[in-house]
Amino acid sequence: MNGSEAEKTDFLVRTAKRLLRIPSISPASGGSGEGDRAAEVIKILGELGYNNAQRLDVRDDRGVTRPNVYLKIGDKEKTLWIVSHIDTVPIGDRKLWKYDPFDATVDGDKIYGRGSGDNGQGVFTSLLLLKYLRKEKMRYDLGLAFVSDEETGSRYGIRPLIEHNVFRKEDLILVPDSGDREGKMIEIAEKTVLWLRIIVEGKQGHGSRPDLSINAFLEGSGLVIALEKSLNETYNARDELFTPPFSTFVPTRHEENVPNINTIPGTDVFYFDCRILPKYDPDMVLDHISRAVRAFEAEHHVTVKVEIVQREDSSPIVFRDAEVINLLSEALLKKREIKTELIGIGGQTFANHLRKEGLPAAVWSTADESTYHQANEFCQISYILKDLEVLEYMLYGD
Repeated sequence: MNGSEAEKTDFLVRTAKRLLRIPSISPASGGSGEGDRAAEVIKILGELGYNNAQRLDVRDDRGVTRPNVYLKIGDKEKTLWIVSHIDTVPIGDRKLWKYDPFDATVDGDKIYGRGSGDNGQGVFTSLLLLKYLRKEKMRYDLGLAFVSDEETGSRYGIRPLIEHNVFRKEDLILVPDSGDREGKMIEIAEKTVLWLRIIVEGKQGHGSRPDLSINAFLEGSGLVIALEKSLNETYNARDELFTPPFSTFVPTRHEENVPNINTIPGTDVFYFDCRILPKYDPDMVLDHISRAVRAFEAEHHVTVKVEIVQREDSSPIVFRDAEVINLLSEALLKKREIKTELIGIGGQTFANHLRKEGLPAAVWSTADESTYHQANEFCQISYILKDLEVLEYMLYGD
């Protein structure tokens, strides 16, 4: 059953409406988790005739069950896996949204809603491929995974699936969680992600008596500038595989200090988002920060504590010639006359976890990432339909 473009579009829209209406935000980000969305995915799989989906539940440190759903079809020697995530980030400021973030609003070629692109597009594409699957033509088994906890570290998502040996080294693994508008970029490497919480302790006091206080906000601001400058000057190597082709050290979040204007804050808390090229050992970066902090403490008479919020080291292995990368490149050339480019990114996907275990994985889709994690997030129907043709070539060979 091939299905017309109109039929496929109708299925995509109906599927998006069913899934995007269900909040699927990590408890670490203030949500209730992915349970309801996973249940709806399982229901859709059943409606498509697949009642044999496996579910691996993991209880997180808040006591919330984090579900991971996977399905494998066929009896071939190798499996072509498509691995997407069902969790999303929060909506942010509701007033910035043109459409309801917990709905699938179709406007022309676009489907709006939180998680529609990141990573709803991968989920919708997977289910569309399954709906029109031609089992008699498959040259690989087809594996689909719908995974939790990608946005907050993958401790309860892809990591347990890897530990349960769901994937094999001979498998072909595609992660449709990053891409470009042409569909020519195949991501094969990722930077280390290091998130830091830095607490500066001074001495609280009255706003009229800075001479009797140590302004933690002022000192913290100085430390932000000093660290950002020092890290960028020290870890300044370039690797043109990546965009941008250098490590980045970005101060981001700042916690509220005092509630009133006329109190000098005694505590200041801020965060750094570090994306480090694979050539650098993250422990070396942390040691650099520690030495810089100790020197700052001595000079400014404050106490500074550095906490690691999240750390995920980059894979030391880059699978440039993996079967999945070669096959994907072939499919794009045959179906869309696209000559692919291999790249690295500063974000992290499931692929980094897989590669660290010796499991080759390619990250690819045709996507407009400009609204990921922002208001008015969308995916594009035409991109999904074009990607479907590429996936069918990979699976069937025509």
